[in-house]
Parts: sequence; C-alpha cells; structure tokens
Amino acid sequence: MNRRIAIRDLTIALGGLVSIPAWASNGWNANSLKTSYGFFETSEQQMLELIVGTIIPESDTKGAKSLGVPAFLEKMLQDCYEKPVAENVKNGLASTDAIAQKQFGKSFANCETAQKHQILLGFEKSDNTQLKDFYSLVKNLTILGYTTSEYVQTEFLNYNMAPGHYYGCVPVKK
Repeated sequence: MNRRIAIRDLTIALGGLVSIPAWASNGWNANSLKTSYGFFETSEQQMLELIVGTIIPESDTKGAKSLGVPAFLEKMLQDCYEKPVAENVKNGLASTDAIAQKQFGKSFANCETAQKHQILLGFEKSDNTQLKDFYSLVKNLTILGYTTSEYVQTEFLNYNMAPGHYYGCVPVKK
C-alpha cells in the first residue's frame, strides 16, 4: 500500500469525523428536516393531510397527521409506486375537492367530519375504478404508516427492538 495515499485518506476521514458533530448539532432537528419531498404541490399536500386526518383522526391518542403519515405517503408514492399510480393519486386528490363542492357546496376542508366520511365512503363504493383505487391505496398506506410508526409500535404494540436476553452461561441440569 502506498503510504501517502493511506495518510491522505486517514486525514480526510478524520476531518469528516471532526466536522460532523458541529454540523449535526446545527442542522438536525425535527423542524429543520424536510417533511415534503417535492412530489405534491402545496394544495395537494394539504388535501392529503385532510384525508389522512379523516381516516385516522386525533383523539386521546395521536392521529395519523400528527405522526407524519402524509410525508410517509408522499415518500412511498414517489419511491415505491409507478408513475401512473402516483398520477391517479394526484387526480384523486383534485377530485376530492370537486366532489365536495358538488355534494355540499363547499370545499373538502370546510366540510364537517360526517360529510368528509360520506365523501370518502362514496369513493369506496364508487363505480369509478380510478377513484376506488385512489381511496383504497391512500387508506391502506395510511393504515400502514400509522401502525408502523414508532408511537404505535412502542405505546400500543409493546415493540422491543431486541426482545429477550441472551444468557450465555447457565447451568444445565442432568
């Protein structure tokens, strides 16, 4: 091995290790981390938050919106689904507001909770397969994001990252 290359690589690695804590203390917190991935426009993101908040609302426990499920949905749609599926979700978000205007004469955001449920259940029973697929996907991803969140896993499902304990030396009875 060339000694100069090894010294150079070691110096670069050491410089990185020294500078990471200073950068991390200034740049890594919940408020500074990016929660939007640029996949949805602002209006679409707000509509998604409303729908997710309607599916699993806030109560004496945290709801889906406060656990960051809309960001989870956005990331899943961007990274794990094909473009036509993601476009169908975008079209479904736009259709949600249009249907609310048609049925109740106001936007989805201004509808009461019972009206929001009625609109979403209408998607589930709709003959329009695109709306049905849109709602099914959003509902399933909302449930997935909520049930796999750290809050639900630790508070309600008693998830332990490494359950049990390994006892290496124990006496064995004959």
